[in-house]
Amino acid sequence: MNGRVYWITGLSNSGKTTIGTALYYDLKKQVDKVIILDGDLMKQIASGTEIAGYTYEDRLIRAKRYSLMAKLLADQGVWVIVCAIAMFEEIRKWNRQNIKGYLEIFLDVPDEILKARDRLGLYEKQANAEYPKSPDIVINNDGNEPIRDIVRRIKEIVPTSEDDYDRDREYWNQYYQSYKSFEPSGFARFVNERLCRHSHILELGCGNGRDGLFFLKNGHNVIAIDGSDVAIEMLNKATHDDSNALFVCDDFVKCHALYQMQYDCVYSRFTLHAITEEQENEMLRNAKEALKSGGILCIEARTIRDEIYGMGQEIGHNAYLYNAHYRRFIDPTEFKEKLQGLGFRIEYLEEAQGFSKTAESDPVLMRCIARIDCCNNS
Repeated sequence: MNGRVYWITGLSNSGKTTIGTALYYDLKKQVDKVIILDGDLMKQIASGTEIAGYTYEDRLIRAKRYSLMAKLLADQGVWVIVCAIAMFEEIRKWNRQNIKGYLEIFLDVPDEILKARDRLGLYEKQANAEYPKSPDIVINNDGNEPIRDIVRRIKEIVPTSEDDYDRDREYWNQYYQSYKSFEPSGFARFVNERLCRHSHILELGCGNGRDGLFFLKNGHNVIAIDGSDVAIEMLNKATHDDSNALFVCDDFVKCHALYQMQYDCVYSRFTLHAITEEQENEMLRNAKEALKSGGILCIEARTIRDEIYGMGQEIGHNAYLYNAHYRRFIDPTEFKEKLQGLGFRIEYLEEAQGFSKTAESDPVLMRCIARIDCCNNS
C-alpha cells in the first residue's frame, strides 16, 4: 500500500491533536501501518537540544524535521498523521513537492474561541504565523461540528499526487519469467574496467540481474534493487550462498535504508526511462549521499536523439506513453548540468549508437561516469 501524510495544521488550541487522534483510531480499522506524530511529543523528543525553544528559527527547524520524518515513513508505505502548528509556507511548499500522498488540513478557528481556549498564554506568540494558501480542506473547528463528521470529511479527500512506484510491475514480472539471457551488457563491462577490486556496488533497477551477477563474478559486492518481485525471487535463489550478494524488491528511488550505506559505485542502466524527472532528481540526491568520497555514478540511458523519441502520447518533459509503456528520454546537456550542480565531476560522457546494438535496434544512448570528490560529498 502506498504511504500517505495527513498534515493537520492550525494555531495553538485549534484542535489538531484531538482531530488527529480521532483520525488515527478511525484509520487503524482499515490501514495496518498508521502512526500519529504530535507536535508536543516531537518537541519533547527534541528537548535538551538546540531546537527546543520557541524562536522562529527553532520552530522552522523542527517543522523541517517533521516533514522529513513524515516523508521517510510515507515512502515506506506508512500512513502518517502530523499534528503541528508549523505555520510556514516554506514547509508546506516542500511537502507538496516532495511527499507523495500529501494532504493538508487547516483548522481555522475564530480568534475569540482560540483566546478562550488558551490556558498557557500561547496565542499572542503566534502573531507571525503564515496561514496556508491552498490547503486540501479547511475545517472551521469552532466546536459545533461533531469530530466523527470532521474525520469522515478528511477521509473523503483524495491526494492530488499519489505514489507511482508500480511502474508496470505485472508486465516486467511476465517478461522476466520468460527472459533467460544472462549475458552482461556492454555497459557493465565498460564500468567494470573502471572499478577497483572488491568494490561495493548499488545497482538501481537490476531487472533479471545479468549485470549484477557479472559484477559478482568479478569479485565485487553487490546490492541490487528492482520492483519485479519475480526477478528478485529468482536472483535470491541463484545467489543464496553468496555472501557478497543482496537482491531487494523495492522502489530504487526511495529505498532509504539502502541509501544509508556507503558505496564505491552506484550503477543505473536503462532505469531513468521508467521514472519522472522529479524522481530522477530525488534518486540523484540519494545516490550522491550514498557514494563514498571518490565514488562513481554510472548511467546509461536513451537520449532525446533516439529513433523512438517523440512517439506516442506526450505526457511530460521528454516523456511519452508509447506502446502502453512510460518512457522518458534524457537530454545529455541538461543531465550534465544537473550532475555538476549536485557536485559531481564528469569523467566521461558520450552520446552515440553502437553501445547496445542488437539485430532489432541500435538505440542512441548516453553513457556517463561522474565522480564525487572528497570535497564535494557534504
